[in-house]
Amino acid sequence: MQIDREAIADFALKTIVAIGLVSLALLVWKLRDAVLLVFAAVITAVILRAFARALQRVVPMGDGIALSLATVIIAVVVIGAVGLFGQEVSTQISALANMLPGAWDTLVDTVGAERLDQLVDRFMPEGATIASIAQSVISVVVSAASGLALAVLGGIYLALSPDTYRRGALRLLPASAQRRATRAIDQTGDSLRAWLIGQILLMLLVGVVTGVGLSVIGVPSAFALGLIAGLLEFVPLIGPIAAAIPGVLIALTMGIETAALSAGFYLVVQQSEGNILEPLVMRKSVSIPPAITLFAIFLFGALFGPLGVLLGGPLTVAAFVMVRVLWLNDDLSGGRQAKASDPAADGAA
Repeated sequence: MQIDREAIADFALKTIVAIGLVSLALLVWKLRDAVLLVFAAVITAVILRAFARALQRVVPMGDGIALSLATVIIAVVVIGAVGLFGQEVSTQISALANMLPGAWDTLVDTVGAERLDQLVDRFMPEGATIASIAQSVISVVVSAASGLALAVLGGIYLALSPDTYRRGALRLLPASAQRRATRAIDQTGDSLRAWLIGQILLMLLVGVVTGVGLSVIGVPSAFALGLIAGLLEFVPLIGPIAAAIPGVLIALTMGIETAALSAGFYLVVQQSEGNILEPLVMRKSVSIPPAITLFAIFLFGALFGPLGVLLGGPLTVAAFVMVRVLWLNDDLSGGRQAKASDPAADGAA
């Protein structure tokens, strides 16, 4: 019997690749917290580089100066916003926290305890309670706050010299794979930058509109509720729904009519955001079907926990682009040539 050496070699190669992918998946699972931290640093670097490029379009300057100036401006804006509105936000959030238990009791009295328990059991994960969900939210906030400093510091280092880390990552790959990997990295960076800029604009718009609208309706702590709506807008699909819950509960303490107006207002804002604002703001970003986004967020939540949900949006964008470029060999750059497309040059760098 003649042995087909090429078939055996091909089978062996596929087996090695499969083992490598499984090993990589297990490594990512074991180091998931570190992986998320690195990804958060990449997001920070993308934002800083985008802002630095915008400054360079206005005033010609070197990359290092532009990046330093961008970092200082962002820090000054954040510190200034905290100084101007921090006390008011803190007061309204404290008032909001004090009102939520009473709002929940009002909802129980209005709907009925038995009917509400059935509704909660239907939509909540098995074994979950309101207290456990609140505890999960608090743990997300604490984890995000503790990792924010590391992500920002790591993002600054990445933004200072992105090509160094990019070339280093490419050199780990065989020469035959470097060209496509270069294209995947470049197009993922472009898509993430466009998505993040658009998402920041949507967060500002939704936060301001929600705060002003609830204030007009007469809902207490409207500024804090607008801030919550703006921040949760970062989580696609799930965030806006979660942001509406405390607003409607607080409005319920003012009466059924106020709660109905608030619920209708949240619905109008969400529909306007999804059907008008998002297509306009995100027209330069990668277009991902809503069903894929929803299931991807649940998947990242199952894999990485609450922080996976928090970073589900950019993770979905990165995974979507990587699959299309690496697996389907699509070109999302509109015909533009990827930077440093010569793998030999990357390998020699």
